Amino acid sequence: PDRAYRPDVSDRVYREMAWRADLILSEGGSVIADAVFDRPADRDRIEKAANGGDIAFAGFWLEADPLVLWQRVSERSGGPSDATIDILSRQLQRKATPSTWRKVDADRKLADIAAELASLSDAAVSAQGAPLKTAS
Repeated sequence: PDRAYRPDVSDRVYREMAWRADLILSEGGSVIADAVFDRPADRDRIEKAANGGDIAFAGFWLEADPLVLWQRVSERSGGPSDATIDILSRQLQRKATPSTWRKVDADRKLADIAAELASLSDAAVSAQGAPLKTAS
């Protein structure tokens, strides 16, 4: 999986994710784009996929202590991510560009984080009066 995290491969993955999001949204579907989004270009691309279809967008920036992240990565099995502790460490060293997305404390139980994201998503739909697409 180490090769999958090279900049050129990551760029292709994020472009594909935005393309698929745009396609699904254009057909009336809903999208949750779940990725690191630590580069501004990737965040802009996924936002444009929603905004191009006049869809409400809510971006969430989950923040957690590195020790919590390392523990979660080391304990997980299965799931969509194949990132290792080494990859996580490199991502943390890169120091993500600050995001304008709504910050969410991810140092809590996963159920609590999910409940907050659901509540924030519902509020965004109500406030914007349009279907919602989220990213985190």
